[in-house]
Amino acid sequence: MSAPRDDRGESAEEATRLEWELNPAQWDFVQTAARFSFYVGGIGAGKTFAGAARAVLRMIEDPGSLGLIGAPTYPMLRDATQRAFFELLPRPLIRRYLRAEERLLLRNGSEVLFRSLDAPDRARGVNLAWFWLDEAPLCGYYAWQVLKGRLRQTGHPLAAWATGTPRGQDGFARDFETHPAPDHALFRASTWANARHLPPGFVADLGYSGAFAQQEIEGLFVAFEGLVYAFDATPGEHVRDPAERPGDAAGWARVIGGVDWGYTHPTAALVFGQDGDGRYWQLDEFYQRRASLEEVTLPALVELTRRWNVAEWFCGPDEPEHIAALTAALARAGLPARVTRAENSVRAGIQTVAALLARRPDGSRGLVVAPRCVHTLAEYRQYQWASADGERDPAEQPLKQRDDAMDATRYALHTERVRQRAADLTNAWLSGLRRGE
Repeated sequence: MSAPRDDRGESAEEATRLEWELNPAQWDFVQTAARFSFYVGGIGAGKTFAGAARAVLRMIEDPGSLGLIGAPTYPMLRDATQRAFFELLPRPLIRRYLRAEERLLLRNGSEVLFRSLDAPDRARGVNLAWFWLDEAPLCGYYAWQVLKGRLRQTGHPLAAWATGTPRGQDGFARDFETHPAPDHALFRASTWANARHLPPGFVADLGYSGAFAQQEIEGLFVAFEGLVYAFDATPGEHVRDPAERPGDAAGWARVIGGVDWGYTHPTAALVFGQDGDGRYWQLDEFYQRRASLEEVTLPALVELTRRWNVAEWFCGPDEPEHIAALTAALARAGLPARVTRAENSVRAGIQTVAALLARRPDGSRGLVVAPRCVHTLAEYRQYQWASADGERDPAEQPLKQRDDAMDATRYALHTERVRQRAADLTNAWLSGLRRGE
């Protein structure tokens, strides 16, 4: 009897045959027997592909197992991690995909949960046989620790793996390289290892240099020196969920946004809400490389405007045609938000942001960032002053790399504060005139 065939004329056996091309580092990573493993690499080094391949194999080889696939935010989970996974998973193996629950069941009884890790504690309560964190350093070491405690499904071998580009010398660097923990294995590949699958000139177009290139291209854990901002990522300091806002949380006194236009480098659009105490909360971010203006960026900014009721966008002044396009897109959507060319004084803008980050007399911070804004948080840990021969640049300019969210922050907050100071001076002058001074 011939094997049953699907509607494309393939037998079930043919349709589930796995034929992947893996580089040596990917192959070793997929086949490792270590309980905990990390495939670390530069941008475009095939990290997500390797993680997805391993997840597919695990579900096939361990019937009845429960796994979890996580990413820093839901858009990253949907647009990159899940996309890679479903491209590799043979369709005949799928029994049911429950989209509302983000749960997939295979015909052999294996099951996987898809989760955003912007709030890691929500993952507590499940008993897992395995999990995979994509862009794990952006998820945060805490998320990795939380999920480690979920590896306790009886009757199945337990394993967890991470993929991603490093973000400084964090807990992952310690556990996998500087002070390796037992049963932890590190696999590394540079961007060059996957260059033939990338656009021509991809690495050169990035323009990265120094320690940042070592991190983003070579996949090395780098300790950044000469950071521009004193940013404390301790929960409750500069990282706070807007849901924790004290007082009346029904609305914001004013909501503004900052946009740094990009293509080869990411476009970054950030949203800030000002509360009644004058504190700024970064509520959301759009951060994407090689994003089409008309098809991707403008719709994303319109959606952010609608979601947060943004009153005004302060945009990088280097792309006036983009400013005009955003103005037109918001008008077509019936949204009254203004679009303004941002004040682009770098050193003065940095001083404004640094002053907001400083501790206020009541002990709070004047600027905090929501945990979901993972790209902004990563840039705060990497944004550094330029140096010459190991010494800080006497011109005191920051390096022009991994600064997209930092520029967007400066555009929004500095321009807003300059305007507020001008209004305060005008009001003081008018008040003086009325008093006859």
